[in-house]
Amino acid sequence: MQPQHVFTVSELNAEARTSLEQTFSAIWVRGEVSGLTRAPSGHLYFTLKDEDSEISAVRFRSRTSRLAPVAIDPGTLVLAQGTLTVYEPRGRYQFVVSILQPLGEGALQRAFEALKRKLSTEGLFDPEAKSALPVMPRAIGLITSPSGAAMRDVRSVLERRWPRVAVYLFPSSVQGAAAPTELRAALDRAVRFSSTTHPLDLIILTRGGGSAEDLAAFNDEALARAVFACPVPVISAVGHEIDFSISDFVADRRAPTPSAAAEVAVPDRSDVLIAVESLVHRMHRQARIHWRSRVDAFRLRADACLMRSPQRRFETYEQRLDLGLGSVLRSISTVWRRRRDAAYYATEVLRLSDPSLPLGRGYSLTYRPGDPRPLRGIADLQEGETIETKLADGRVISRIEEVSKDES
Repeated sequence: MQPQHVFTVSELNAEARTSLEQTFSAIWVRGEVSGLTRAPSGHLYFTLKDEDSEISAVRFRSRTSRLAPVAIDPGTLVLAQGTLTVYEPRGRYQFVVSILQPLGEGALQRAFEALKRKLSTEGLFDPEAKSALPVMPRAIGLITSPSGAAMRDVRSVLERRWPRVAVYLFPSSVQGAAAPTELRAALDRAVRFSSTTHPLDLIILTRGGGSAEDLAAFNDEALARAVFACPVPVISAVGHEIDFSISDFVADRRAPTPSAAAEVAVPDRSDVLIAVESLVHRMHRQARIHWRSRVDAFRLRADACLMRSPQRRFETYEQRLDLGLGSVLRSISTVWRRRRDAAYYATEVLRLSDPSLPLGRGYSLTYRPGDPRPLRGIADLQEGETIETKLADGRVISRIEEVSKDES
């Protein structure tokens, strides 16, 4: 008995490719675009899908360079012409597209627009229903993935602009089938935390960019209603500037990116310092003007009394002067006390923001010589390199003997 021919993997993929390309050449396929990726080369990689199945597809730039450009976004329903083939190096079954024509909205986009119309009709997007954000929040709740770049971006901006704010993370997945439920649960935990443990001034609901499917969790109707009912002001920052989600429309404020959400949430301490200095100067100037006007008025009345009145009338005006002067002094004292308290509070805010303050409690800052930025990790440090450590009462110059990562 003759043994059957044994194919190598390469031979089998080549045979499959030839068979598919001969059988399914120049065919038309109707489906919804998903997972769209634009390569630097200009090629488009995406998935065509319907209710039950999907197929990988690619649109090479060389095949469509003479055609007019077509704007295709995730969720778009398209009609595609091309060839069915196999990508031999990986044995991947795929559809090579030559012509791509949009037919209308995809399922995700249709669902998005339908929910948007429904909630808008119910008044969930009305500006009158939105709460104002606090000017100087002391505590912020952050709802996002603990491993995502959004969390790092938000914390970095908050530490730079307003380091006194406390940030409480309520972790949740931000994509996938379970994400809407987890996001609602995280929002509920944040509200309970605010009412029972520590008051939150606002909540940031955020994630980084992604495809339409990745951002779909933030288009959940139940999540939108939970955001609308939240007693704490909510900032929604989902995806990039061009991305919009239902939570963006329902929230009290929409930010285009996670970093922008942090900038909206807190003031810049340098701007606050300038405002405080301006307020102190203005208070001092107003107090001097007020005092001079009262003194001038007193002198005018005293001169009038001395020039026109006998002794008894002079004594009457003298008594009135005593009463008026006492009132003026009490008024000025009250004004100065209030403004002194305001200036003291602003001074304390700036003092607590001083990065050298922790040095007195036993902390230290380490720099490379000539670099003003303190070291935050061991990246790029080399054995034998010189470093400078700043303490509360001086500095220490050291040479690195060993660099090792903390595995704990």
